[in-house]
Amino acid sequence: MLIELSYVISEHVPKWPTNPEEKYDYNQAFRFGDTCNASSVYHHLHTGTHVDAPFHFDKTGRTIDEIPAEDFYYTAPLVLKLMKSEGERVELAELKVHEEEIAKCDILFLYTGYSDLRESSPEKFVSDFPSMAPDAARYLRKNFPGLKAVALDSISFDSAVTGAAEGFPSHHALLETNEEQTERTLLLYEDVNIKKLTEQDTVRAVCAFPVRFAGLEAGPVNMVAIV
Repeated sequence: MLIELSYVISEHVPKWPTNPEEKYDYNQAFRFGDTCNASSVYHHLHTGTHVDAPFHFDKTGRTIDEIPAEDFYYTAPLVLKLMKSEGERVELAELKVHEEEIAKCDILFLYTGYSDLRESSPEKFVSDFPSMAPDAARYLRKNFPGLKAVALDSISFDSAVTGAAEGFPSHHALLETNEEQTERTLLLYEDVNIKKLTEQDTVRAVCAFPVRFAGLEAGPVNMVAIV
């Protein structure tokens, strides 16, 4: 059975507060008297379910079209329920409790439960959502060579309230390579419908292939779990 973990994109999808609005342009439409429907879309790459490549926060990092296809396919997924309230972070200590499990996975899904607000209260969902503590991000990257990606059910690994002032430290910790951070980078999936995975006893694999835009830092993803 296949389970879609990506949200459908619409013109009213919840988004990072400063992202531009999604826009449909109906170039041709039956209702206009045309012979077909043909549309263009203005889409921000960090709105909706998407994956961040290293180039998002590393000037010399790999772009979304430079990452091998196999890096978007996972056969050892792990789901952790770490319930969070407004403004809280995924902390290092609570990840360390699951160290043995994380060591065996290739994609880590972090379910905070905050995504329950996505439909019922979209303004609250994007205002002060749970994020990841920078030391937790560094821990995941440094200590688990088999880990290829991390997915979160909120819209960003850094806070919309404090992220900019802090310099988006969790994104840098996971995506940037420098003298202090030489380990391979991780892929970041944001705004993922992880709740669907919590209802499954077994997940055999996850496919999360992005749309590839040459030279860019992210791509929309239709993530599908095979159960």
